[in-house]
Amino acid sequence: MEKVPARRLSALNDMLQRLHSSVAIGELSDAQSHLAFEAAFAKWWKQVLRKASDRCRARLAGGLSHASLFFLRFVWWPAFRSLTGLIPEYEIVDYKDGYRYIDFVYLTNGLRIAIELDGRGPHRLHLSAAEFEDELMRQNYLVLDRWLVLRFPFLMLRDKPRQCQQLLQQLLGSAGGTHIESFNQLSPTEQRILACVSRITGFFGPSQVADAAGMSKNTALKYLRLLVDKQLLAPVNAAHRKIRRYTLNRDRIPFHFL
Repeated sequence: MEKVPARRLSALNDMLQRLHSSVAIGELSDAQSHLAFEAAFAKWWKQVLRKASDRCRARLAGGLSHASLFFLRFVWWPAFRSLTGLIPEYEIVDYKDGYRYIDFVYLTNGLRIAIELDGRGPHRLHLSAAEFEDELMRQNYLVLDRWLVLRFPFLMLRDKPRQCQQLLQQLLGSAGGTHIESFNQLSPTEQRILACVSRITGFFGPSQVADAAGMSKNTALKYLRLLVDKQLLAPVNAAHRKIRRYTLNRDRIPFHFL
């Protein structure tokens, strides 16, 4: 019984050592930031093992992959300064009734975000047609099951970490926080109008909204102006005296609504 904790401690120390040797990327190699990350990582890792199922714990026994460690240290940590809520090797039952594992999962405000890291090792370079089809179908079924799926190739994590951080920040910004709070304060009519315009491709005007939402043009115009004030809609050619067209600020609308 004593060997299990020792093995886990060894895996943790090994991962921290690998992370320490990876810190050589200019502005990302700030020593104070790295020490803060190591402390947060050690605490997070112990919580992960404590909450994991037996199967997941067995998969995690040897620690995380290089790509996963790199993602945590140089993408997720600089973007959010916390690892809380992030779940590695998340177990799901797939479309073949077998067990599959998502590299990282983040659950927030009723949303399920799956983060997959794609390397370019020998296995991926020599995927058979059947394996490639299985990989695509796996992702398709995640989408059908209402997962939001983000995939990052390792070379992008390594060479464009800031771009990866921005993508995650935009996604989580739209998934929660003040967007959710302000959205929940909208009236039923405002939410109905947003639901209607979210299905319109391109710009739209008061007449389109009136027809789609079943109201008069003047009522539609009144609510369009209210939604502009709340920054959920934006006028097209705002400098013009009379605004006839609007567009939806999709980055301010929760993902589960669109």
